[in-house]
Amino acid sequence: MNFLQNYYLNSTAGVDLLIATHEAKRAIRDSGVKNGLLTLLVTNGSAGVALLENDAKLIERFKDFIVRLVPEPEKKPARPSRRSGSGHDFAHLRAALVGSNVSLPIKDSKLVMGAWLDVVVLDFDDKIGRREITIQITGE
Repeated sequence: MNFLQNYYLNSTAGVDLLIATHEAKRAIRDSGVKNGLLTLLVTNGSAGVALLENDAKLIERFKDFIVRLVPEPEKKPARPSRRSGSGHDFAHLRAALVGSNVSLPIKDSKLVMGAWLDVVVLDFDDKIGRREITIQITGE
């Protein structure tokens, strides 16, 4: 069986962390797959996805770490007039460091991951918007 579905998350301005675990669990339920593999891809070039413990202090430290690693320029360049509306290279570099996808096993219709972990989408764009994630599930 192969399942492919797009889901959407709403982001705020600045570095935003969005929990995508609910969408992953909904995809498993909708797919009917009992055992297999779930892959989640964030399709926006200025966002990444990771597994992270859902702890407010840890989340803030992680955001701060990424921002220190790739700081914004003192004067942000104007956005180029291209269709994507992107252009802030610092957001794209931050996303590249985090990565654009995660894959998780599915066993007995449940994600196989630590009890305290969540699938999180980190959006580094400074525009408020709707972010698309694509979830593919293969299995039986």
